[in-house]
Amino acid sequence: MGFYSSDLNDYDPMKDEVSWAPFQEAREIAWRARYVLRGRTSQDVRWLGTELDSWIDAYFDDEKTNSIEMLKREGRYDLLESDDEGERWSIKPEASDDYDIRTSENTRAIDAAKEVFETMEILRHSDVQDAKEYEYFAAMALAMIGSYLRSLEYVFDISQMKSVKRSTKAYQPHEVSRFASLLIDAMEAVTYAEGLKKFSQLTEITEATLNRAEELKAAAVTEELEKIKKADSEQRSQWGRIGKEKSLASRNRSRDAVLEQYQQSAILQGKSIAGAATALWQWLDQEARTQELEMFSVKTIEGWVSGRRKGEI
Repeated sequence: MGFYSSDLNDYDPMKDEVSWAPFQEAREIAWRARYVLRGRTSQDVRWLGTELDSWIDAYFDDEKTNSIEMLKREGRYDLLESDDEGERWSIKPEASDDYDIRTSENTRAIDAAKEVFETMEILRHSDVQDAKEYEYFAAMALAMIGSYLRSLEYVFDISQMKSVKRSTKAYQPHEVSRFASLLIDAMEAVTYAEGLKKFSQLTEITEATLNRAEELKAAAVTEELEKIKKADSEQRSQWGRIGKEKSLASRNRSRDAVLEQYQQSAILQGKSIAGAATALWQWLDQEARTQELEMFSVKTIEGWVSGRRKGEI
């Protein structure tokens, strides 16, 4: 598959120098991946790689389980193998001739990782705070760089069945080809990570712009409503003043007419204030329609008569 998170443990993925030979592109790939991951620690990167590695394994397990169930439904037991109890099932290699069954042997790491993000909820279950999809692919690229760097220093010794330190840096053609293959995959992973990050940033900018537009729109609406409320309040105040002035004018006409009647009648002036007010109220009731005067209570007229006698009106 070409991706093993353990390769991140053999060097510091965010700090260690990357050899320029035999491929100087390795240094550029590492720098680009680190730029995507800036702000993350080396431990964060290792966790990202470990999580992605585990989710890819889970993806292939699901693919195997689903493929076995599919072959059983179709009655293709000729493409299946099981233990004597029929509890453990496996798929024969020739099944790939008739079906597209993805395994770690026939699927590239980056393609498996893309499937993980399309079909599984890796981000919701991450132990890395605020992990982003593009960060996982950048971590994958750095793991591939780690594999490349280790291959430059170590070689697998079949007789010992383990990796041993190289005695020479004279790489064989097939080794150089493998180095190049690793770096091509790492290049694809980091390029994909950069694309995802750019898209994420554009999405954030677009959402921020839309939110700002909504805020400005809401602010404009609020401002316009405030203007309308202010204008309405001013209009109501104006109407109140006009109504008050009209009311006072109407009252003054009735008061002046009543007091003129009072002033012209010696009989009314000789009465008590209450008696004069009662008589004037009766007069006002008779004259209200013909003179378009407004009616007022006896109590109000008493106040007018009292004010006239005191010289206040």
